[in-house]
Amino acid sequence: MGLVNKKALILWSFGLGGVALVVIGLTVSFWLLPRMGWGTQPANSRDVASNASVRVASRFPSPSREQALEWVKRALMNRDPNQVESLFRLGATRHVEVIGFLQSLEGKDGKISRYDWMSCMDNDGILLEGVQVFFTSEDHSGERIAFLTPDLLGNWKVDFDAFARVVEPSWSAILDHQADEALVRVQVGRDVYFNGPFRDESQWACYGMTSPDIDVTLLGYCRIGSVEAGAMKQLFSTGVTNSRATLKIRRVEGGESRQFEVVGVMAGDWVVPELPQD
Repeated sequence: MGLVNKKALILWSFGLGGVALVVIGLTVSFWLLPRMGWGTQPANSRDVASNASVRVASRFPSPSREQALEWVKRALMNRDPNQVESLFRLGATRHVEVIGFLQSLEGKDGKISRYDWMSCMDNDGILLEGVQVFFTSEDHSGERIAFLTPDLLGNWKVDFDAFARVVEPSWSAILDHQADEALVRVQVGRDVYFNGPFRDESQWACYGMTSPDIDVTLLGYCRIGSVEAGAMKQLFSTGVTNSRATLKIRRVEGGESRQFEVVGVMAGDWVVPELPQD
């Protein structure tokens, strides 16, 4: 074989060897990169991006599960009136009344048995985080929801009125006919009881109203086509059959003792925004 042919053969061999090394290298790289987390998008990247956009859109970041539970525990264990405003979002309730409620809570509901984090519960344009608080005593068990919402500085506080299920006036005054109008925090669901001044089904929508604090089911009526009827209908737009709501109700002449007209939907939950819903 001539010298030229030998050199060509050697160069050709080196060329094939180089190509083989490149192919092997690429094969190994494509096999390793997904396993090392490089060069591919993580499986949950869509969720991460979605969560990030939600947080950016929100005025304040949501607390973690541990933070939410700790803040609720601290608020419910507090007995210092001077600490009330830093722990609770207050309505018209005075600091001393908040402490009185907290002190009487065990006698009324029992001892706190556990806390369950409910995460985001945003409603009516309010940022809300929920913690379910369970109580047990010798003869009964119950629960309340601690709604955390941020103040203007981003400090998350428990909404006292929602946790205490405040009604104005008291349930006893409402049920004993001592008040013609009231603001109530209730569970509502569609009902079909039409009677007295609310007998015309073509004119009224009927809702049952219950509360853990009373033993009777009240009836609330909205005139079809009214603002209140539209707001009540919105409560069930996602397909739920029962919803919390804060309502203004009033007695109507000729109505039964448990019949009321709904004259205001203050919130689609028990936390009332600065500007009522309807």
